[in-house]
Formats: sequence, C-alpha cells, structure tokens
Amino acid sequence: MKLLQNQAALARFAPGAIEALTEAATNATFYAAPLTSEQIAANKRVVAMSARVCEEAAASVDHCFIAAFIDSRFAGFVVAARHATHGHELDWLMVHPDFHGSPVSRALMDAGLDWLGRDKPIWLTVIQFNARAIRFYEKFGFAVDRDTKTAHTVPHHIMRRPAEASWPAPPSTSSG
Repeated sequence: MKLLQNQAALARFAPGAIEALTEAATNATFYAAPLTSEQIAANKRVVAMSARVCEEAAASVDHCFIAAFIDSRFAGFVVAARHATHGHELDWLMVHPDFHGSPVSRALMDAGLDWLGRDKPIWLTVIQFNARAIRFYEKFGFAVDRDTKTAHTVPHHIMRRPAEASWPAPPSTSSG
C-alpha cells in the first residue's frame, strides 16, 4: 500500500476518480436505512462535492488530503482539518468497498491522526446507522457524544477522541 499526500496524491487521479470512489463508498455505507428523497439527495451532494473538497484540502495549510493506493488502484482517502474555532477534525474517510476489512482504513485513519496530532482532541461525524464505522472509530478511542446534535439531513453522531499524549502509536507498517 502506498499513501500519498496533497498534490502528490491528486497527480495520480484520472478525472472522476474521487467521485467514483466516493459514490461506491457512500452506496455501500450511507444507504443502510430507509431514506427520504431529501436524504438521498444529501448523499448525492456528498459525491458531487468530494473532488472539490479533496482539491481544496490538498491546497490548504489547515487541511490535509491523503490517498491510499494498492498497486495502482485508488483504494480510499482521508481529509483532516485543523479548524481555528472548532479544533481538529477527521473530516472525510472514504474507502472503496472492495477494500473494506483490509488495512486501508486503518492506514488512512493513522495517517489522519498523525497529521492532526495524536496528542490533540479530535472529533468526527458519522452516520448514526453506520454501526460498522462507529465500531471502527471506537477502536481509535472515539466515543459518541450524545450531548451534541448535528443539523445533517441524514442523522449523524459527533464522535470525540480526547487528547492523550500517551495514546498508543500505530503499529509500524511497510508501504510500497
């Protein structure tokens, strides 16, 4: 697996690759519950905006875009953000369903946490019915914040991970 960051990652993409991966990932994980037409439209907006979000993150000093490749195949991406007023956010984590259950998600999560700073409090949003994603984030020390509500059309939870200087470092992995 190879992880590339920002402009180096963007240089590897054919037009439409980010949208195609985002569509595959959202189709596999964002439609598990009966959705209204408004919620389906909101999910489609996620796909439509994905390339722009990644491009803007790659060009920003306060954001980071990291893409994972298995051989030459685009497997997933993460966008992390350092907000001045809202703290550190793991903003997007999208993995093609062909790579669910593989090391791709963990590698992207570790890269995002490393960029944000493992000694900082970090938050993210997750679709409420995406139990698999919630369990995955819990493995990294995130917990659902039941007191914070979101205004998403599709119901989301905020999950938070406290700052812990002693938080375990990820296991070493080889890339190539």
